[in-house]
Amino acid sequence: MIPAGTELAAYARKVIAPRALDLIRSDDFPWDIWKEMGESGWLGFGMGDDGGIEATPAELFDVAAAVAEAAEVVGLCTSWMTHHMVAGRVIAEYADAEQRPDVMPDLAAGRRSACIAISEPGAGAHPKRLSTRAEKVDGGWRLTGEKAWLTNGPIADIFVTIAITSEQGGRKRFGAFLVPHDAEGVSQTEGVKIDFAKPSGHCGLKMENAFLPDGAYLAGAGDAVETVLKRFRRVEDCIGLATKAGAMAVQLRRLAAILPAEKAVELGALDADRQLYLAGGRQLMADSGGDPASPEHEARLLALRRLGRRFGAAFAELKAEATGQDEFLDLLTRDLQQLGKVAERVDAAKLAKTGSALLNAAAAG
Repeated sequence: MIPAGTELAAYARKVIAPRALDLIRSDDFPWDIWKEMGESGWLGFGMGDDGGIEATPAELFDVAAAVAEAAEVVGLCTSWMTHHMVAGRVIAEYADAEQRPDVMPDLAAGRRSACIAISEPGAGAHPKRLSTRAEKVDGGWRLTGEKAWLTNGPIADIFVTIAITSEQGGRKRFGAFLVPHDAEGVSQTEGVKIDFAKPSGHCGLKMENAFLPDGAYLAGAGDAVETVLKRFRRVEDCIGLATKAGAMAVQLRRLAAILPAEKAVELGALDADRQLYLAGGRQLMADSGGDPASPEHEARLLALRRLGRRFGAAFAELKAEATGQDEFLDLLTRDLQQLGKVAERVDAAKLAKTGSALLNAAAAG
């Protein structure tokens, strides 16, 4: 882990962990912690220039896992890493020479934050179902549509929004736009109520003929489906493994304090699974940084997610053998179970496709 990451983990252990129970139950975002992290430079990992800290994909993974283990509150770590992923892996890479100085220093210092706006109500993030549109007009663009499931939306100043820029022969083309939270015609909606991963917040976004100047268009992103939508998902998947691995370590540490000594073998087996999950996730991130996608990448990701879900099921069984109570452990376990469900249906469809291919091959052969 890079030195700044070690300092952040120490800060999280000293300042955040003692407040863990209050934070995991609260709908109120801890602005005092966020401000201090920004002033210390800890909101600029992986952004490089413009006030940020250089970090390789593997280093970013290590920092995320270590901070999640030290802070204990997986929701707050999710907010922290979402900020980094949007600012460092989307805006920093696709903003031009005029856009960068306008937004990157403030993002790196935490004076502003960003979230990504892709998913839509009833449509999810599938490109064929997205309907938000951007119309080119004199001096800029007009955006109309609605977004949902926006992690960090309630604290965001900038929404990286994916919108249809043209359509020909039934094929949609998409662009990425920097949408200020206070632009005329832009409003936040409550969106889907999510009662887990607190204090990380979620909201929706509505744009009603909202005008954006030409400078809001991330021309460097090109086809935003490939460069933003798919790529961001891959990076998000990898970093998600890191934060969950850190949270697993917290689960085991807290469970050990209330578990009978005769359960040592079962506890050790779970820790072996956690270490495999951590090492596999780190290698996946190091090999590609979540990009580009490949059949091997997809298979390894699916296998790691399956391992994570098996860990969760086995942990729940072992936790039932505990001789004491830990309210924070109960809430953290609930959060991880709910987060594990987010991609469960998508993963099942991919596994079914692979299984069907094997069955068809066997029948034909």
